[in-house]
Amino acid sequence: MATLPSYQDAISRLDWLELVASYIEDKDLASLCSVNRRFYAVFASRLWNDPLVAVRRLGLDPSDGTFVSGHARQLSLTMDAISASKDLEWYLRFVFDRMRCTRLSTLALITTLDFRDFAKDIAHFSSDNTTRTIPETLRILPRILPNLRCILLDGHVEADPAFLTTTPPSEAGTAPSGRSQGLLALSVAHCQTQLPNGFFSSDRLQHLVYLDVSGLPGSLQPLVVAAQRRRTLNCLRILKARRREINDALALALFKAFKSSLWSLDVCENNITDGILDQFATLCFNSPSLRSQSRFTAEGKLVFDGQGNDAYGRFMSIQESNWSGTFSHPERHFVDAPAYCADASRVLQEDEAVRTNGRTPLRRDSVDHVKAAIAGSMDQAVPDWSDVPYLDVCTAPAGITHLHLSDNRVTTSGLERLIRSSQGQLEELSCDSPLFQPVHGSAAAKQHFPWPGNVKLRGALGCAHVFRPVFSSNLRVLCIHHSLVTQIPTLEADGLSTMARLWLAETTIRERSERAFPPAFEPDMNPRLTSLTLTKIPRRSFGPLIDKLLHFLKLMGLQEYAIQETAHSVSRRSPVLLRGLRHLRLEFEADPIEDPTGFSTVEDLDAEGLMNMGGGEGFSFFGGERPQSRTSAEASSKKQATVGDGLAVRPPKITAGRLAEFPYSEVGPEYMRYSDTWGERQINREVWVGTGILGTNHAINEYMRLVLHPSLRSRVGPATPAHVKAGVPEGALLFHAAWDATVMPLELKPPRTTELHGMRDVLEAIKRFRVETRTDCETAKRAAVEGMAGPRHFFWTGRLEVSAQQSMGHYRAPSYWR
Repeated sequence: MATLPSYQDAISRLDWLELVASYIEDKDLASLCSVNRRFYAVFASRLWNDPLVAVRRLGLDPSDGTFVSGHARQLSLTMDAISASKDLEWYLRFVFDRMRCTRLSTLALITTLDFRDFAKDIAHFSSDNTTRTIPETLRILPRILPNLRCILLDGHVEADPAFLTTTPPSEAGTAPSGRSQGLLALSVAHCQTQLPNGFFSSDRLQHLVYLDVSGLPGSLQPLVVAAQRRRTLNCLRILKARRREINDALALALFKAFKSSLWSLDVCENNITDGILDQFATLCFNSPSLRSQSRFTAEGKLVFDGQGNDAYGRFMSIQESNWSGTFSHPERHFVDAPAYCADASRVLQEDEAVRTNGRTPLRRDSVDHVKAAIAGSMDQAVPDWSDVPYLDVCTAPAGITHLHLSDNRVTTSGLERLIRSSQGQLEELSCDSPLFQPVHGSAAAKQHFPWPGNVKLRGALGCAHVFRPVFSSNLRVLCIHHSLVTQIPTLEADGLSTMARLWLAETTIRERSERAFPPAFEPDMNPRLTSLTLTKIPRRSFGPLIDKLLHFLKLMGLQEYAIQETAHSVSRRSPVLLRGLRHLRLEFEADPIEDPTGFSTVEDLDAEGLMNMGGGEGFSFFGGERPQSRTSAEASSKKQATVGDGLAVRPPKITAGRLAEFPYSEVGPEYMRYSDTWGERQINREVWVGTGILGTNHAINEYMRLVLHPSLRSRVGPATPAHVKAGVPEGALLFHAAWDATVMPLELKPPRTTELHGMRDVLEAIKRFRVETRTDCETAKRAAVEGMAGPRHFFWTGRLEVSAQQSMGHYRAPSYWR
């Protein structure tokens, strides 16, 4: 929550220039600076805030360094006309020539140097003149720019950030008021120069609030060592360390070093596993619980009986009200009422832990937001140094609220356990491709369960309930695998082409996942969620994937319609309403038809068949295959995608329609006694295994068959709402490993060629649906104007964003163009 204004700010009369400054066009800033001193005080700080951004917005062409607009003369009022031939030449001339002729009071206005979109079209971020180089500018910048707060060098691989700390603090004596506090934000992501061991111990970096060291060579250990010192990096609140080969040991050291001082942590594209998530929750989730029973009728409530085990954690389940299980409570879209205490003699403290009401502005951890908050911009005034520690981005809530774990080795059950272990304080979470893995532990243990060999599933199956407000009380932004909505995981299997894997995931595996985990996530499961990103979406589908995505879009339209209807029906004194889901981003994988390297296995391309194609037969990746018989590729795929590692899977023994092996060898109740561990305690539990009698419920039948395997009688935990809907008794304990394993068939049979021809473009189907629903919306609006009842439409007016991955056939690494 933003801090309250000071008394002086609260009673001061607003300056109309400050109010209109953000609406002034860039080309007019230089002219306004010349009106008088009052105008100069307001507009000069915006013009000089970041010279690199300013000259770009004023028309400097990045390709040749010349101005393409007619506003170059406007800038000449504050700096000489620019006639450099390239971005880099302009920058070097600005630093080594123009700055020497600029007044110190003007240089003190520069707070940011954002190189992210500057000098990107040149071959090398350097100069032939050894005395006029980028490293040399980084060495002298702290000396000549006393109020420099942000340096962003993302993507400039030749830059050497080590030069930023080579200047002794004693040399920075040119500050006009002695207020130089060092850098507040530093981003050196994807620079190729290894940082020295003492880099993070420099006095220039001791006030850092934002640090991005993603993609750098070398170890992250120097950062951990620096953070372990009490007087080093105490102000750091946002840390991004993507693609740094962080394993569990290094991650644990990182968590111990920072503990709860960070509120945003990005460790995507590393090697972190489930093994340290419990310790992470203990160290970094220090907020008091934000979960409350006050919204029981609309959201349900958590029940914890004090039990648990090492594999699952604490046994927590949701107790549903008459409304919460169907997400249809009439007040589900109301914001939370202000917190109050039933005891009249007790005053509620300002810092007492309560969840946000769902409408407060979301705290952002993006570099653009942080940069504008702590150093201003051309559209925002620069905060005073004395106000910086009290800015929203600089304050430290009790633990992590923004967590990014994508592209690690975290499993779906590990992610679910992490959310259960939190106190509901997560506001933003990303984990785009968790492993769906029934059996955890050693590799030897994983080799003895009945799944096809060399096969992996990725997805967020069966965990939709942990994203409800009853668990995730403050969650506003979520980036997750598309299976949360579609119930279709990503299949990874050796010997199968991309199209074959997509087909198998959408047919056989989808049918099983729908039976095992019936409810998919829908918008009203968490109406407090405002932004959702669905990742790893295939571009090709033969129908079910398209239907599920379009159904989700319809549900978003219905949620928006329900909120609008509630707003029109209530009085002006009624509670404020939630906004609902207003941003949906769909991230698509490359189109396998356009990607020859990802479309087929080597065996799928029949060279002789391609050479013998008839004249009337157009080119197709399937052209050399015969639809009436299995190809050698399919035979090879079938051979590889069978039950793995030599484990013999024999059909279960059935006597009189009942499974006759342990634990069904004796006629008795539906529960078996299981010895469990929690810490140092041994506990005997009654775990539900079913009657052993095969019936009409396919999910239960498969679960009972898999319980016969000793390796799957593990991960005991309470039944979730998905389990209960699938047929598991409410409140029962079950083997989660056996239940999760029901998603995968014992054998993956590759599809025939003819079965792949009907796969359609998912993106085109979404575009067509949006056009149709927009037309229906316009028709309904015209009918409403004429006083008639218009047709019901499902058009959603929120922001739909689509990202399509480029196919490998068109991809070129950045170094290709150098």
